[in-house]
Amino acid sequence: MIGVVVVSHGNIGCDMVDATKRIIPEAWHLCGVAVESDDPPEFIRQQISSAIGEVKSEDGVLILTDLFGGTPSNICLSFLDPQKNTEVISGFNLPMLIKLANLKDDANFRDTVTFIQQYGQRNIVIASDVLGDNEKNTSKTG
Repeated sequence: MIGVVVVSHGNIGCDMVDATKRIIPEAWHLCGVAVESDDPPEFIRQQISSAIGEVKSEDGVLILTDLFGGTPSNICLSFLDPQKNTEVISGFNLPMLIKLANLKDDANFRDTVTFIQQYGQRNIVIASDVLGDNEKNTSKTG
């Protein structure tokens, strides 16, 4: 099972991991790390390292960060090691976490990384585009 670490400014990543675990209680392979603005970089790095240790498996570890170029992302990049199946994706949403929580035990790491990045993008939608003209007309009269 691929381990997943979600690292974000503040508690948003941890809260999304908690929400995922409320939906899928057996998602033991997901872990969140909250980064506060006054945390020293080495403390943040140690927290991330501990989280990786909690979820690490021979299948690899996927690290999700909230914002490319931010402190969480920049520190996570020091763990990036594609040869050892450790990858970083910047940007995450709840559909991605739920999908990752439901991964098959034998999921291919590289395929999963590519799939989950595309899956996250596909799950950012404009409601009226998804619902179509019928819902647009209903909202005008309602």
